[in-house]
Amino acid sequence: MSESDRKKTIIQAGKNVNFVDLGNTCLPAFEKITSVLVVPFTQDGLIVCALLNRGIDLPGGHVQIGEFTCEETARREVMEEVGVRLGELKLVKVIQSDYYGSEPEQLTYLVVMTGFVEDILSGDYIHESSGRSIIDVDEFISQYQAGNKEDMQRIVLDAKRLLFENCDNNLI
Repeated sequence: MSESDRKKTIIQAGKNVNFVDLGNTCLPAFEKITSVLVVPFTQDGLIVCALLNRGIDLPGGHVQIGEFTCEETARREVMEEVGVRLGELKLVKVIQSDYYGSEPEQLTYLVVMTGFVEDILSGDYIHESSGRSIIDVDEFISQYQAGNKEDMQRIVLDAKRLLFENCDNNLI
């Protein structure tokens, strides 16, 4: 979390927040999006994960002041946390949150994107994690402890299905 985050959302103990998976058919207005999560895949179906204080996780974070697209936020977060460049990004899903309230004008959104890794840079580019790990989906889910494993597994498998659906290989 940075001083340049546009709108901070910090889940606190005892605060009940509801999340609703809206799929990938519509993208809300950018000013309503608070965070972007990225599922970066290698061509052979491995995930590039960030090694954070809370454990292994996907790269992602808050939209910052001066950013104007989800893609811009996604590319910055992936570079900061795992030091990779991605090719074309695809929208996996939009998740609605009532963190700020349940009235329509109070709802905010987390966007999940995916893309293929085009370039893995030296560790010098990583400055918001202690490093990266490149592992398969099952290993990632088994190590994941930062949140709900079932929700994360669904996110990762949806991303993999979307990204690999037009490929000739059988990595799904």
